[in-house]
Amino acid sequence: MPDKKRFINGLIVFISISAPFLLGAIRTSEINLPSLSNYSSAKVVSSCLNRDNIPDAEMGWTYVPTTANQLYSADNLQWLAGRLISAQIVDASNCPAGGLAANGYANACGMWLAQPNVIKIQNSLNQAIIDQYTSIGVPPVLLKQLIRTESQFWPSADVPGHYGLGNVTTLGAVNALKWNPDLLAIVCGSSENDCIANNVTAEMMFEKMVSTCPTCVGGINTEKTNQSVLLLSRVVMTYCQQTAQLIFNATGWRSDLVVDYPTLWKLTMMNYNSGSTCVFNTVRDAFKRTQGPIDWLNLSAVATSGQCSRGIYYANEVTANNYNFPPKK
Repeated sequence: MPDKKRFINGLIVFISISAPFLLGAIRTSEINLPSLSNYSSAKVVSSCLNRDNIPDAEMGWTYVPTTANQLYSADNLQWLAGRLISAQIVDASNCPAGGLAANGYANACGMWLAQPNVIKIQNSLNQAIIDQYTSIGVPPVLLKQLIRTESQFWPSADVPGHYGLGNVTTLGAVNALKWNPDLLAIVCGSSENDCIANNVTAEMMFEKMVSTCPTCVGGINTEKTNQSVLLLSRVVMTYCQQTAQLIFNATGWRSDLVVDYPTLWKLTMMNYNSGSTCVFNTVRDAFKRTQGPIDWLNLSAVATSGQCSRGIYYANEVTANNYNFPPKK
């Protein structure tokens, strides 16, 4: 990179991220991102929705199903089965150890007994996941696979510090609420004028996201869970918008000129899991090598730290091609 260009990009980065603080991702400390002063919100959102020229190899998770049935899955989800057994929704009293392993997951016997309920629950959100795409735009397969990876469709607070279908943490929630005023307004409702993004507001959001219910059929408040899909989708879309800004900060280029649609969403998953510092550093280092557009292999090659390589692994897990899309004609 010529010295002048390096200086300009360095100045952009310095201005954009010079005030670090512990607020950015779902699990890690982050950097303070500016409002969209250098990069209009229209451009950020359009990058997250721009589905032009998606490589065929990525279509297994970027394809938009036309019906909820196309999202059908029948995975053996041992954590979900264990929650159903623990909540006495599934009777596994005749199984060894009551159907549970020491870590709270179902053992083989418990899994067998819980499997019909597990299949029903993991597909109960399919329509809500499809519907959010129209109003919000998170790739449906990615969203279902994120939920499966994070909570196995059990919308609880059973894991300390993690809430709802997406296992959102307080730091992650505050970050999303600060970044997205519309999300803050939705969470605050009638108290919007007195509402700011802080731990109290995060707790308000978690109340809307946690929908386990001991007195409900199957242990889950289905109506509330469907609403929580919309809320989680807004959080995830906020992370995509933030990721697009990070790409601009790291390169000085609009995100759609640096990465394609699938790569932007993989970086969003990296951000969701490992934080914006990892995304910024990874994009910056890959861009130094390519001096231009970046693909996922470029990014994976430079994400060598434990935390950032974990984010790469997580993104690969969430975007695995577990569906045979597009359907054969």
